[in-house]
Amino acid sequence: MCDNCYSLIGQRHGGFLGVLQRALARASPHIWFERAEAKDRLFVAKRLKEHVSDPVNPPILIFPEGTCINNTSVMQFKKGSFEVGGVIYPVAIKYDPRFGDAFWNSSRYSMMQYLFLMMTSWAIVCDVWYLPPMYRAEGESAIDFANRVKSVIAKQGGLVDLVWDGQLKRMKPKKEWKEKQQEKFSKLLKGE
Repeated sequence: MCDNCYSLIGQRHGGFLGVLQRALARASPHIWFERAEAKDRLFVAKRLKEHVSDPVNPPILIFPEGTCINNTSVMQFKKGSFEVGGVIYPVAIKYDPRFGDAFWNSSRYSMMQYLFLMMTSWAIVCDVWYLPPMYRAEGESAIDFANRVKSVIAKQGGLVDLVWDGQLKRMKPKKEWKEKQQEKFSKLLKGE
């Protein structure tokens, strides 16, 4: 793994970012999807399998958390990228916020506001570690493989390895997840 040209996979956007995505799509086979549409998940999985099976295509750069987080932790990885098969080349990225914060709080800043903040920062400094290739072990589930890769990335970047879904910043937690946490806390209080 090295600095290279990559295809991207990510949420389809409107506005300036949408224009940029459409321009990128003319240059390389990227995969864009609508986050809210469940049928897009099947389409993305199919396109991902097709993409990785064609050796002519560039490798796909995937951010498996599915969202931007605040550079202190690694959140739950989406399992879809790990179900496809093939080699995973993990990359740990850790930003140094002393000169400029690269975290984009998309619920607070528009893309143009974020770009302005980035362009007026003193500098954007980050450490990038290209980690050894990882393969899904025989009998290992996609979720276990995703968690193993996530753990390696978190350790290398000095980040906290969390099981939480990064989408919690945009929506309320699922009722089942809340109930599970309440049950754990209740057992802790009871001394079980």
